[in-house]
Amino acid sequence: MPEVTDHPLSPETALDNPLERQALTTTDDVSVPRRIGIVLNPYSGYVRRHLNELRHLAGLVPDSAMLEASTPVQITEVIQSFSLLADDLLVVIGGDGTLQAALTALMRLQPNQVPQVLVVAAGTTNMTATDFGTRLKPAAVLRALSDWRKGQASAPKSSARAVLRVYDSRLQQAQFGLFFGAGAIISGVRYFHATVRPKGVRGALGPSLAFLRVLLSLFRNRPHRLLPATQATLHLPQRSVDAQWLVILATTLDKLLMGSTPYWGREKESIHFTALAHRPARFLRSLPFLLRGKSNATMRTNQGYFSHNLAQTTIEDLSEYLLDGEIFPVSGKLRLAATAPVRFITF
Repeated sequence: MPEVTDHPLSPETALDNPLERQALTTTDDVSVPRRIGIVLNPYSGYVRRHLNELRHLAGLVPDSAMLEASTPVQITEVIQSFSLLADDLLVVIGGDGTLQAALTALMRLQPNQVPQVLVVAAGTTNMTATDFGTRLKPAAVLRALSDWRKGQASAPKSSARAVLRVYDSRLQQAQFGLFFGAGAIISGVRYFHATVRPKGVRGALGPSLAFLRVLLSLFRNRPHRLLPATQATLHLPQRSVDAQWLVILATTLDKLLMGSTPYWGREKESIHFTALAHRPARFLRSLPFLLRGKSNATMRTNQGYFSHNLAQTTIEDLSEYLLDGEIFPVSGKLRLAATAPVRFITF
């Protein structure tokens, strides 16, 4: 059973960064950007197969500069060279990992001058873009962007969304993204890269198959390499919980893979946070409720199920974590917090 300790929030976990404040999703009109910077990742899954077309269309966007970058260092250098301001637009052509690197660069370089961000779903995984409402293929998005910039099309949809700030106390450096995971989530991602992706499965089908494989392991209700016991101490509001965990996740997205919503907290904060103890009671009976963001009697009363909406939290003893599909080692205590809202637009 998880070891629970009740306590008030300590000064160490109090908000002390201007980026870390509540930011719920909102929607309003979007203005035409003054300047546009386009980051194209030539090695993203969809981009590799349509590189020449996307290069051509990106080059046609008025008042824009387009540069190619694939590594976090390259993406940071490109974004720094754009020198975009809050009324400008950053276009990210790639997948979840490319967007994570771009958000990290923006938040480190210019946290008070974050431009609008257009996510073009062109990667191996595009969970973020899907949640934001992207429905067009990348080429169609770039054509729509050009038409909008010329005044020949209506404005795209816009929403303000908080971003996760994941700070490692020993590294004294933060990563930024929209989906954090540990435990079986990391196992599922490794299974995808080792088993599913080499078979040439494209689009959302690949990550969905990996997700289903993890669910199948859960339904068998016996130990499996995809279901490791992950030791960690969670510092939640008013209590700390030390346990072996099956899953730890935090996100500012509304829906995850296959439309799942595995969080049922009712607090009015930006971060959906869910943690499931390893082999929790009556898990198979609870799983359908969990995936739909509902809670049954077991989930409400058993110490193996936690779900809250938070502004921030602290996690100790993890060895690694996942952020938007990228896996990072952990050196110290992790602090998760919500940034001020970033304006995302979608066609």
